[in-house]
Amino acid sequence: MPETAETLPKPVENFATQSLRYAWRPVDWVLYAVSRLLSQIVLAAFLFFDSSIDVRIYGLEKYREIQKQGKNVLLVLWHGQGLMPITVFRQEHLCLYASHTRDPNYSALLKLFRLWTLNFIAKLGYKVLDASQFKSESRGVMQFIDTLRSGTGSVIAADGPEGPIYQAKAGPGFLAKKANVVLIPIGAAISQGIQLDQWDKFEIPFPFSHAVIVVGEPMHIDAKADDETLETARLTLENEMNRCVELAYAKLPQSKGLLARIAAEKMQRKGSERKQQKQDKRRIQQEQPDAGREAGQQEQAKSRNADPNE
Repeated sequence: MPETAETLPKPVENFATQSLRYAWRPVDWVLYAVSRLLSQIVLAAFLFFDSSIDVRIYGLEKYREIQKQGKNVLLVLWHGQGLMPITVFRQEHLCLYASHTRDPNYSALLKLFRLWTLNFIAKLGYKVLDASQFKSESRGVMQFIDTLRSGTGSVIAADGPEGPIYQAKAGPGFLAKKANVVLIPIGAAISQGIQLDQWDKFEIPFPFSHAVIVVGEPMHIDAKADDETLETARLTLENEMNRCVELAYAKLPQSKGLLARIAAEKMQRKGSERKQQKQDKRRIQQEQPDAGREAGQQEQAKSRNADPNE
């Protein structure tokens, strides 16, 4: 029987309810309990820590204007830069969609960290839709589409769950098409902090540092958009998000932004490298037919010049 919205599980409010629907192993329950305890302890410390950071937001009026028009929004951010935007928008009653690898050999320590992170986000005021708790990723996606269609604003990482970093995937555009939501690109930058040693270089700011969040240009995707249009929208979204990040770094206080400027320059180099790779690829594709024709012409010339007595 094909999966439809009617045959899918109803929305769930927390991880415990999800676990009753999809049986966990005993170790999963232990990890869940530990993550809940850690989340509660860290939340109080984090809210105090958050109050010490000087956060500046640019372009928020674009987000508010979409809300005034009665349209639903899907905030799109980079996985490694999600901490500050998630903190800033915590009172907007949003849903965060979290996807995850289904590798049975996935590290228990990393699973604990992920569960702790999602519980922490839930305690900040978000509804968390953890797709890994469904029997298949498609079920989680369809549930998320239902959530968006219900009018619940949401958040998603464009390059999650496993990268490549700073490269948007097709998911946001697909969701915008199916659920008729407006994509809101988000860029963020911190003046001082640390980057975790993982694929997304997850950023954690230092206390009393500066942070900037830039809200990009809203994106509308037609419900009849074809694959080519969706690919164009994906590239547009990626470019707009990277532009927002570069703008966020540029707006940091100069006296506080040495680490940020280094990171911004690194991102700019990555963008230039990707652009050069695409240009090289197009050039090679154009040269291949020319090279084939040239080789054919040379072969014909050899045939004409060949000595018939040889």
